[in-house]
Amino acid sequence: MKNTTLQTLSNLIEGAKLSNCADPSSMKIDKVMPLSSDTTGFLSFVSSKAFVKEAKSSKAVVLVVNAEIAESLADKPLMIVPNVELALIKVLYHFFPLEIADGTISPHAVIAASAKIGENTKIGHFVTIGENVVIGKNCIISDGVKIEHDVTIGDNARIGMNCVFYHGTQIGSDFVVFGNSTFGGDGFGFSFFNGKHNKLPQIGRVVIGDDVEVGSNCTIDRGALTDTVIGNGCKFDNMVHIAHNCKVGNNVVIAGQSGLAGSVTIGDNVLIGGACAISDHITLVEGTIIAGGTSLRTSPKGKDVYIGWDLGLNYPDFQKYRVNIKNLVNLNKWIKRIKDIEKKVGIEAEESKD
Repeated sequence: MKNTTLQTLSNLIEGAKLSNCADPSSMKIDKVMPLSSDTTGFLSFVSSKAFVKEAKSSKAVVLVVNAEIAESLADKPLMIVPNVELALIKVLYHFFPLEIADGTISPHAVIAASAKIGENTKIGHFVTIGENVVIGKNCIISDGVKIEHDVTIGDNARIGMNCVFYHGTQIGSDFVVFGNSTFGGDGFGFSFFNGKHNKLPQIGRVVIGDDVEVGSNCTIDRGALTDTVIGNGCKFDNMVHIAHNCKVGNNVVIAGQSGLAGSVTIGDNVLIGGACAISDHITLVEGTIIAGGTSLRTSPKGKDVYIGWDLGLNYPDFQKYRVNIKNLVNLNKWIKRIKDIEKKVGIEAEESKD
């Protein structure tokens, strides 16, 4: 990390106030570290009251806190901010700035004559860009990326190494994707006839909105007849699969190793945990939360937190289900105890012959 001063960092954050900092322009900070770090010259953050006790003994030069937590740390050097996590983002970007798109194009890239590349866009080694591709300004296209014909990518995109964009894929501005993800491959469509699986042509596209981030090794398939659509502000973890004809709303978050089967419709602000399996043609209404490891085969009845395996239960009903399963597991033990008690008190119960 680069050496900087507390005053410089404070100036980055709107509404920041310093407390117990005698000369912030001379207080040197060269790294961001956890509260418990045994080092010097570092800044740390207190994101909740649960960390106040640890913060009191921290060796940090300054602690970044909100106004409520500041009351519990009145004797420590503090930077008091409206939102601790947003402040952390700005500080980390100061120490670790993003790569700048400088307009360099590798001599090993292959770019069709009809492709249009925006100002300052940087293109790495062994990139191939097909006919009629349009890429916006200030993008970074990393090594090994393959872009077929008629693809559109908006401004400020950051494309990780070895990603693939099949023909017709449309992507908005401020798109981020990490390595080895694929967009616009064929959806999984076959018809069994005459003893074999016959492929159904997939002629739709993938259409992705603005401010979307996708992790590594993800796949978003093109639609069969109509488009697969991803809304604005969506964030997908690693190894997420979106099948053909899915319609995903705005600000949807999907954690790693989760998959949507074909023609799933998801409303805005839905959260899907890791390792979830969403069956085809299911609808999740706005604000629904699907807990990690859940499998859904039917559409939930409404906005709620759902959890379980092929059950479609909301959280309270799932807790009752767990209790009942535990009771069933222990049933044989209880039966034996009842029989032992009956024997001791001289009760002879007839066994059912049914």
